[in-house]
Amino acid sequence: MENRIKEYIKETGIMQKELAKKLDMTTVGMNKMVNAPVLKLETYQKFADALGIPVWKLILSDAELEEIRSESTVILPSDEFRCPKCGAILKVIPADEE
Repeated sequence: MENRIKEYIKETGIMQKELAKKLDMTTVGMNKMVNAPVLKLETYQKFADALGIPVWKLILSDAELEEIRSESTVILPSDEFRCPKCGAILKVIPADEE
């Protein structure tokens, strides 16, 4: 599990200056967060909202999500999983439903 914000900034093609403006922060402050190994869930949510993607994509790869689902002893709806870092229940929304 790692911070995947930088990956999605490149994928979406958004300019860093534009993203920083959406987040109401400086590009320097934003770059510090982008390069941090782990952030608070609320911070990931702000980035996800600004990038227009589900928050889980900034934390987990598809393979990691499937691994967590297969190892989970708690039965959750198929569109939810428990974050292994903070324990929060996160909802997975497929990209075609956004």
